[in-house]
Amino acid sequence: MFKLKFPKEITPLLAEEIGLHLGDGSMNYYKNKGLYQLRGHINDDKEHYQTRIKLIYEELFNLKINLREMPSSGVYGFQVWNTTLVDYKNKVLSLPLGKKLNFMVPKDIERNKSLSEHFLRGYFDTEGCLYLERKNNKLYPRVEFSTISEQFFAQLKRILTNLNFRFCSSTENRAKNGWENLYRLRINGITMTNRWFNEIRPKNPKHINKFNIIRNL
Repeated sequence: MFKLKFPKEITPLLAEEIGLHLGDGSMNYYKNKGLYQLRGHINDDKEHYQTRIKLIYEELFNLKINLREMPSSGVYGFQVWNTTLVDYKNKVLSLPLGKKLNFMVPKDIERNKSLSEHFLRGYFDTEGCLYLERKNNKLYPRVEFSTISEQFFAQLKRILTNLNFRFCSSTENRAKNGWENLYRLRINGITMTNRWFNEIRPKNPKHINKFNIIRNL
């Protein structure tokens, strides 16, 4: 049985993993046993899981994960029953159990430029999208990500402001459908998108391939 290890401080790689967790991850206790799972799109995210995410968990936690397709739900990823891992993520890193509703990432990430960039990489690679919209016969790019946590939304805005990214924010009221409000952030245009990919340096191939379409615009 492999023995897990846990970082004693927040490193750039751990900041990226926290971003991955808050994008695709979830965790909780069931009958006093911890379950952590990370799952993305069954096709679009498979290469990212195979070439980067798997290695991150091995390097950070000595966690040997078994990636698999879950066709019934259209996802690809892994789940692991490990109470020590869930304890660390919840009690040390203060990441939420169950629905990711009211939480904040560790303050060290918000205060540190490098950690902020690595965190945003992980979050964007799992939760974010790069949209290419045709305007006046040209492709107009937009980086976008969202959350249902108002507290986390406010923190994301501070992080982007600290990194000098220009962005737009909006709130979608979904109460009439019985859903949580959706808080959305957008970074628009060629200049800001180029900065995003040069400084945040996403690693998900689906984002990189789409960005390559507009790299020389």
